[in-house]
Amino acid sequence: MQTPSTTIDTVNLPNGLSFDVLRLDQTDHLISGNKWFKLLPNLAHLNPGTLVASFGGPHSNHIHALAYAAQNRGLRSVGFIRGEPQSTPTLDDAHSCGMQLIFIDRDTYREKPTQLLAGQYQLIEPHWIPEGGSNRKAVQGCATIWDQACLQGRKYDQVYVAVGSGGTIAGLVAGAPDETKLVGVSALGSTADLEDRISELLADLAPQQVNPWSIEVALHQRYGKVSSELAATQVRAQAFGLALDPIYTLRVFHYLNRLYLAGRLKNRRVLMVHTGGMQGLRAQQQRIDRLAKEFVGPLPF
Repeated sequence: MQTPSTTIDTVNLPNGLSFDVLRLDQTDHLISGNKWFKLLPNLAHLNPGTLVASFGGPHSNHIHALAYAAQNRGLRSVGFIRGEPQSTPTLDDAHSCGMQLIFIDRDTYREKPTQLLAGQYQLIEPHWIPEGGSNRKAVQGCATIWDQACLQGRKYDQVYVAVGSGGTIAGLVAGAPDETKLVGVSALGSTADLEDRISELLADLAPQQVNPWSIEVALHQRYGKVSSELAATQVRAQAFGLALDPIYTLRVFHYLNRLYLAGRLKNRRVLMVHTGGMQGLRAQQQRIDRLAKEFVGPLPF
């Protein structure tokens, strides 16, 4: 499958902030954003009929993209889903693509005993892909993001990208042009073990001298949670024509505005990477609209 071309949009906000957005959400309407670059290198070498297995939550972009990518390549797929059996737009799509959905309790999900699960559910030699899809092949794939035609001839001082499992920023660091700093905005509400995880992913892929990178926390709010301020930011961004996903890119957008108001982006050429994930908005939009009405106070833009 040939990687579709993407574009760069320039955003000019009323508060004076101006930055570019790399629209990876345009890569494919189902294998969206960074998932294209993470998953396809992991599946390209597999023979038709191979069983692929992975983990994700009930709104997981990774599960959604994996189900479609596996179907497209003639592979079979199993998704181990965290929590009680339920129906969500994400899981309904995955099931319609032929993915077998197996719900497991949170303790088992936390441990992810792949051999035990394969035996328990009689899965014959599954090819395991980690939660979020971040491994060596994914990092190699994400490094090729810099090959996008729209990026050629452009230079940025700082590139901001949401971080969940770490593969995307590791790839961006590995492939980044000289003098470009990568800033990962944690979607987890903390730095957790992200720095160690990313360092491990980079260890045998990148040269000894890599461009500077850091992990920053936009909001000390647990993964997947949307506050009234974030919801109000999302609704107002939508009014400006900005399509953001509520779990990843919205946090980056909110953080950029906070940095700008604090004077930390002065004279910086900034690129925000839109990592896709718009499919998850379907189950969140009504809640976001409700929370946005509850917010009282100024927004950062």
